[in-house]
Order: sequence, then structure tokens, then C-alpha cells
Amino acid sequence: MAKTTKAPTTVAATRNAQVGSLIGDAGRAAATMLQKCKEAAAMASAQLDPAKPIGARVDDVVALYADDFKSAGHNVRALFKDALTLHAASTEPVIVRAKGKADKMEDVPMTAADAINTSKHSMRDAASQVRAAHGIGRVRAKTTATKKPSTAPNAPAPTASEVDQFSAWLDAMPNYLSDSVYNPRIVAALIAEGWTLSRAARGKVVTGKASA
Repeated sequence: MAKTTKAPTTVAATRNAQVGSLIGDAGRAAATMLQKCKEAAAMASAQLDPAKPIGARVDDVVALYADDFKSAGHNVRALFKDALTLHAASTEPVIVRAKGKADKMEDVPMTAADAINTSKHSMRDAASQVRAAHGIGRVRAKTTATKKPSTAPNAPAPTASEVDQFSAWLDAMPNYLSDSVYNPRIVAALIAEGWTLSRAARGKVVTGKASA
């Protein structure tokens, strides 16, 4: 007896107005959350103690609202803290991706206070720059008196494949550094290893054993 096959169910490929409405609500909620965090940070900036280092003065104020953040969530806490950090370092220079001439996105120098009014990613990037400049969150490398250099004098030469991988990474690096999403992650990773990232004048050449 031949086995009958069931025809596949057809899924209607049309826009569901209710789904669209919920997506719109989610977008508006996200925008409102960012704005409320900025407003809260602006009000809380009056509680910053200028006698303390920036990291300590920000942490002290954030700690006052620990219970509020427990219910609001870690995203709210992170946005609030970033905005508050920029308030604490209001006059310091930062460089963020923002609209420049002809409304094109470009790296724009501004003060930390002005960066508060930029997009979420640009604001968070600016806060990361402030923290990097002040060594906030820096993890000191553990050292011992007998620790050997990390680069052994007789280390084997890299293979052709490793050189190609490094070259590809080096070529792609400027794009990652200028990206408002990846830049803060790169800065944070470097800080965790005890390094800081800073801009140099364009055209400046740094020579060394590994330079081309």
C-alpha cells in the first residue's frame, strides 16, 4: 500500500500588525531607558565628591542606588554609570563616532560632557576612554622575582600561516578600532592585560623588530 505524503503547511508571508506594534514598543522602550538613565545620572552628578578620584566618586554614587539597580537590571546600571562617569570627567577630551560635516559619521573630538548627548554606543565608548585614561578597572599583572621574560630568546620562528594570520589581523585592526561597538571591547581587553590604548598623530611611524 502506497504511503501518502502530507502536503507541507503554507506559512503566510505577510506582515503581522501586532508583531510590528510590539517591535515598535520595544524600540521606544529602549530609547526611553537610555534617556531616563541620562536624566538620572545628570541629577546624581550633584552627589559626586570632587575630592575623590574619578573611579571612587562614581562608584560611591552608584552604590547609593544598589537596591534600585537590582530591580532595574544590569543594563540600566551600566548606562547610568557610563553617563555618570562622563559627568565626573566633564571637561576631559574624548573622541567618538558622531555626525560631523555633511551629516557624515566620523571621529569627532569633544568633551566628556558633550559625549553624554551622543548615541548609546558613542556615549559608552567615551566612558571607556575616560576609564582607560584614569586606569579605572586596570588589572595589574602578577609578577615574581624569578619570572622569565614572556618572549624567550630562542623562540621558534612563526610559520607562514601564522604570519598570514597576523597580517590579516593587522590589516583589519583599524576598522575594529574605529568601530563604536568593538572599540570599547578592545580597550577593556587591553586594560585587563595592563595596557592602555591612545591615539597618536596620523603619519607617525613606530619602528621596531616587527615593523615592515
